[in-house]
Amino acid sequence: MGNRFKVGDLEVLAVSDGLGVAPATWYFRGTTDEQWEKHKRWLNHAGEVEFPFSCFLVDSGGQKVLIDTGLGPASMSGITGGALLRELAAGGVKPEDIDVVFLTHLHIDHCGNVAHDDGDEMKAVFPNATYRWTAGEDEFWQDPAPRAATPGFDWKKMMAAVSDRLEIADDGDVIAPGINVIGTPGHTPGHAGVILSSQGKRAFILGDAISCPVQLEETEWSGMGDMDRDLARRSQEAALREIETDGALMTAAHFPGLTLGRVLQGEGKRYWEAV
Repeated sequence: MGNRFKVGDLEVLAVSDGLGVAPATWYFRGTTDEQWEKHKRWLNHAGEVEFPFSCFLVDSGGQKVLIDTGLGPASMSGITGGALLRELAAGGVKPEDIDVVFLTHLHIDHCGNVAHDDGDEMKAVFPNATYRWTAGEDEFWQDPAPRAATPGFDWKKMMAAVSDRLEIADDGDVIAPGINVIGTPGHTPGHAGVILSSQGKRAFILGDAISCPVQLEETEWSGMGDMDRDLARRSQEAALREIETDGALMTAAHFPGLTLGRVLQGEGKRYWEAV
């Protein structure tokens, strides 16, 4: 069962489609076991980083907006998801209830439940939803052989399944009242997060702009999924500075606990603390 919280009048249900794990020094290439000694709180007992495939359902004045869809039935390095629909059902939400699906980017662990195989084609999982992602993301994944593609998953079929209900959403665009896009390119060319705003409260959901809370402390560490590491780190820094201006809450798709947290300062470095 997911976690519920509120940002002003916005109601948020955080659920997970499944869990991935990776050796810390493999995912954050160039790091060492010695460097991870002081960051063990972000590792499991096997010394691995755990990556929940988090999805966030935001109720904005009766509109239900789903942010990311997890991995679904596809396989990514032998890992599968598939829990999203069960988790939504446990929260009283059916696929046909979703009004908007916003994807932070089109890596398979974020778009795996956009559409499922239905014979020779794919069929939209959320039949009444408008699907939204950025123009930069759309252009990149329309390439005949996109860099970062996962073997066995057909992006063209997935995108075709929702092409008649796709609406581009770029930096600053409104997805629903109180839900705005923030561009955070680097992890992928058109990566973006969202800002939730209501009654003077704000929360940032940053997709893969930050893969693990350790990156708030080790700002030069880049996850293996970042396509443009320098740009990804600049986007991370820009988002964190905005978050700090008013003490906004924040989370990201693979942060632990299916919860929001605060960006705090200590010993000259930032760190993330769940609330």
